Amino acid sequence: MAIDRDAVLEISVSDDGMTAYGTFLPPIGEGLPMTPDYVDSVLESAGVVAGIQTDGVAEAMFACNTDRRLQKDVVVARGEEPHPARPSFWDVTVATVRGGPEAVSDADRVDYKGETRFQVVYQGDKVAFLVPSSDGIPGLNVYGQEIQFETERVPAYQPGEGTRIDDDFVVAAVGGQLVITETEFRVEDRLEIFGDVGYGTGSIEFPGDVSVKGEIKEGFHIWAGGNITADRTVDVSEIYCRGGFTGAGGLIGRGKALLRAGDTVSVRFIGNCFVESKASVLVKQYVYHARVGCLGTFTMGKGGRVIGGIITAARGVSCGTLGNAAGIPTLVRCGTNFIVERKLRLNRENHEKITLRLQKLVEKLGENPTHRQLDILRQLEEEQDKYAQALGELTEGLDVADDATITVTEAVHPGVRIQIGRAEYIVRDTVKSVVFHLDKASGQIVTTKIERATR
Repeated sequence: MAIDRDAVLEISVSDDGMTAYGTFLPPIGEGLPMTPDYVDSVLESAGVVAGIQTDGVAEAMFACNTDRRLQKDVVVARGEEPHPARPSFWDVTVATVRGGPEAVSDADRVDYKGETRFQVVYQGDKVAFLVPSSDGIPGLNVYGQEIQFETERVPAYQPGEGTRIDDDFVVAAVGGQLVITETEFRVEDRLEIFGDVGYGTGSIEFPGDVSVKGEIKEGFHIWAGGNITADRTVDVSEIYCRGGFTGAGGLIGRGKALLRAGDTVSVRFIGNCFVESKASVLVKQYVYHARVGCLGTFTMGKGGRVIGGIITAARGVSCGTLGNAAGIPTLVRCGTNFIVERKLRLNRENHEKITLRLQKLVEKLGENPTHRQLDILRQLEEEQDKYAQALGELTEGLDVADDATITVTEAVHPGVRIQIGRAEYIVRDTVKSVVFHLDKASGQIVTTKIERATR
C-alpha cells in the first residue's frame, strides 16, 4: 500500500547560535510540496529570525520539490559576527629584537657574510605609521540576539628616543638601530655587539658608532658612520668608519685586508694588512709587514717596532725600532699626503692609457678620416687634457710637511729606507737613537743624535 507524506523541514542550530541548518525531506506519493509559508513557519517555530539565507533556502526547497531529493545540512540562517573596537596605535613598519639575531645552523651560514642582520634605519626613514581607531560593531545571532563586541588588543609602545612624529608617521631623528621594547620603540645611534661579528650577526653596516665585545671573524666587514671600538684582536677583512677606530687588541689580515678610518686609529699591533687614517695612527707594540698611511702622525709606544712594510705619515713618525737584524725591507715616509699620492697614481695610469689610445688612433688615420674617427679623436684629447690638468693640481698637494721628522729612540737596522718628501735615505749600518729630518738647503735627509737626557 502506497504511503503519502508531505514535504518536511527539520531545523538544528549550532551551539553558539550563529548558524542554523535545515534538512529538507521531499514529499512522498501524493504528499504536498514544500511552500515558502511552510518554511517561514518552521523557522519561526525554531526561533530562527535573523540572517535568513533566502537564496540557499529557495534552491534547497526547489530541489526537494522537483527532484524529490533529500537536502541535508543546508545553511538556512547565518548570524553576523561582532566587529571589535580598535584603539589607535603606532604600527612599526620593520621590527627587531633587543639583543640581536639568533644563532644560525651551519647549514644556513653560507649566505650571511654579506648581510647585516640588525634592523638599521637612517635619519629621515619612516619607522612607524599611525593606525587610526575604529568603532566596534555588535554582532547578531540567528535568534536575533545582540552579541557584544570586544576591544582589540594593540601594541602599547610609544615613540622613544631617536624618533620624532611627523603627521601620521614616526621618522628616525638619527641613523641607527631600531629597537622595540614593550613600552617604546626607539633608534639607538650606537650598536653594541656583545659577541663576535660572524655568522650570527652577518657583516655590519651601521650609520652610527659600533662597539664589538668579541672577535671580528675573517670575511666579515664593518662599515660605520661613526667610531668603531673593538675589545679583542680584529681579523681585518674590510673595515670602514667615518670616525676613529680603537682596538684593545691588534689588527691582523691576509695581505689585502683594509681598515680605513676618518679619524685616529689606536691599536696594540698591526700585521699583514692595510691601515689608513685621515688623522693619526697610534700603535703600542709592533707593526709587521703592513702598509700604514695617515695624514697626521704615526706614533708607537715605548720600544715599538716596525718590521717590514711601508709607513707613510704626513706629519711625522716616532717609534722605538725600524727593521731588524735580518735586513727585512722597511720603508718609512713622511711629509707626503698618501691620499693625493694614490689619486696621482690612478690619474697617471688613466692619462697613460688615453695617450696610448690617441697614438694608436693617429697612426690609423688616413688622409681622409671619417667623422666618427674625428669625434673619437676629439673626445680622447679632451680626456687627456682633463687628466693632465688633474695631475698638475694633485701634484701641488702631494708634499704637505717638509719639516716632518722620523724619530727612532732605539735602533734603525740596515735595509730600512727613509723618505721625507722627495728625498730618500738608505740605512746601510745600524744607527741608534736618531732623528731623521730634511735639510732644506741641500735637499738631503740628515740625522741628529737623540741625547740621552731627552730620550
